[in-house]
Amino acid sequence: RALLLRAITSAALIVFLTLKVFSNELDDGRISRRDTTMTFMTFVNCDLFNAYVCRSAEKCFYEMSLTSNPAFLWAVGGSIFGQLLVIYFPPLQEVFQTEALALADLMYIILLSSGILWLDTLRKKFFDKCFNDGYHASPLSKEDNAPLPRVGGWLALPVRGAGHRIRRNHRSWFRKRETKKDSIMAL
Repeated sequence: RALLLRAITSAALIVFLTLKVFSNELDDGRISRRDTTMTFMTFVNCDLFNAYVCRSAEKCFYEMSLTSNPAFLWAVGGSIFGQLLVIYFPPLQEVFQTEALALADLMYIILLSSGILWLDTLRKKFFDKCFNDGYHASPLSKEDNAPLPRVGGWLALPVRGAGHRIRRNHRSWFRKRETKKDSIMAL
């Protein structure tokens, strides 16, 4: 339920900001390359900010280290590089029907898109009970490594037919080796 509420509120803000930029740019009544470029950039930047805040269910964006996940940095860097190519590289401008934006336009888009950061901070600081169900995707996400509830969720896997369930907070739950009798190929 909490995950669904987070997804709905983030999606609603992303859609609102994207449509707001599109309606502001559509002042002459016809769609231009600038309109589509501004809208595209707003949508992609909102998604990038959303990806950043989704890294933690408890920590606000300013409490997380920017350099703690190199793969995430490469993905975001590649996305930003791709965005800049689409709006500044002439062959891609023709394909995607975009045009170059001024620095002031880019700053405006970043300022608007950062609204995702502030929405997430409000959710995590003031509405924690509604938007956080206590579930941690990684067994190493909590420093105290407290056990998680072992309800029959999607990750509760049987162990060698003994009727036990793998504890999600155990560091080696993913290292379970399949024996020949447990393998589907043994059938």
